[in-house]
Amino acid sequence: GGVGAGAGEAFVSEGAAVSAADPWGMIWLTGLALCAGYFGVAYFKCRREFREALPVRHVYVENWILAHRLRRPIAVRQSDKITAPLTYGILRPVILLPKSTDWNDRETLDYVLTHEWVHIRRFDGLFKLLLTAALCVHWFNPLVLGMMALANRDMELACDEAALRLLGRQARAGYSMALIRMEERRRGPLVAGSHFSKNPLEERIKAMMKIKKTSVAALLAAVVLVGGTAAVFATSAKAENAAAPLRPGNAGEATY
Repeated sequence: GGVGAGAGEAFVSEGAAVSAADPWGMIWLTGLALCAGYFGVAYFKCRREFREALPVRHVYVENWILAHRLRRPIAVRQSDKITAPLTYGILRPVILLPKSTDWNDRETLDYVLTHEWVHIRRFDGLFKLLLTAALCVHWFNPLVLGMMALANRDMELACDEAALRLLGRQARAGYSMALIRMEERRRGPLVAGSHFSKNPLEERIKAMMKIKKTSVAALLAAVVLVGGTAAVFATSAKAENAAAPLRPGNAGEATY
């Protein structure tokens, strides 16, 4: 009887624990559904609007895409519903440019296309989807929201650096000015002073100006340093093996 009573009490306590956990589970599921619904509606709304974008029929753009092929086909479209360039799509990525783009400014076009092409090559679109999924699952954790903001910032910084390594250090000034012009179109004129100092754009420009060209001499020095370190360790290991006394029990092993 005592055993049965103990089992009954354990069952009751376990059921109480499950029922106590259910409200929190329902709250979490509700938050997950709301977040997923919000981002899902926004995503499909944007995709529907982007489908109305017209292909860009421009000789320079078409030749640029031919010279920067990837395993995935890339399309360039234009839309009057955006004010700054963006990229969407993973398997069939699209570079979407504003309809107001100056198609005769080939220098800026090169900067913009290179920047978006690097995003595509690095699968940043997929990474952003994973970040959004993490935010939906951990919607209650403010640290995840901060992580997403920092990840997006680091993504842009890494993309700027990779683009400038392709364009060359001499393009830093022009690339930075193109960023400022796009930011002006997106948010209105930038105001000099404390507000501009807090803008993430300033951080990106400062990071670009600090990018240093990796010289052949630096690469050779690194190779020599690594090779020399490996040689020192190899010599030390041989010396230790030669100086180590031969154990009697392993005399037969030493002949092999």
